[in-house]
Amino acid sequence: MSALSPRLGKFWRLILAVVAAFALANLFVTPAVAHEEHRKQQAAAEARERQLAGGAAESPMGHEAMEGMVMEMDRSNLPFFERLFGWIGRLHPALVHFPIAFFPAALFTVIVGRKRPAFAAPVQFLVVAGGIFAPVAAAAGWLAAVGSDPDPILNYHRWIGVAVGIVGAGLGVWAWKRPWEDRGAGMILALTIMTVAIVIQGFLGAAVTHGFEHLMF
Repeated sequence: MSALSPRLGKFWRLILAVVAAFALANLFVTPAVAHEEHRKQQAAAEARERQLAGGAAESPMGHEAMEGMVMEMDRSNLPFFERLFGWIGRLHPALVHFPIAFFPAALFTVIVGRKRPAFAAPVQFLVVAGGIFAPVAAAAGWLAAVGSDPDPILNYHRWIGVAVGIVGAGLGVWAWKRPWEDRGAGMILALTIMTVAIVIQGFLGAAVTHGFEHLMF
């Protein structure tokens, strides 16, 4: 037990560090990105007013196309860090695919590897890689949602994503520090929970974009 205590201490310090990072992002990054969102909405409103003043028939483009153009033009005038945070947020759809791939693949590999030792070798790599990308994807998703309208589905998606990022980082440390345990029952249980959470996250993420009934047959 005494030999395990320092490792547990490091694990909980890592968890607290990730939580602190999300708290700092909420305190300092959120106002900057929200300001960008406000400026986008203001620019879109000004574009609509100009379109109405000039006559809707004179413009060949619709409201959505004009708003998109104004937002793109407006972004270039934003301060560097506001543009950087917004850009990181727009990376979320790409980054989220990595934990989606790594953790379920690790679960499959660790189950098959219990009877086929050759399949067990990649488990550590998959879990560690997922542990690296999970908090990064969660942070990017948090930035992407800043300034959005209040939505219960988005809130669930956001906070489950934070939990996946924190637990994923912890699993990555566990697999890195104690590779001889990466095929045990504890790791299988943890990866199963992570895989279920990722499936739920995928559904909620699609519901935010396409509506809650997007999988209706």
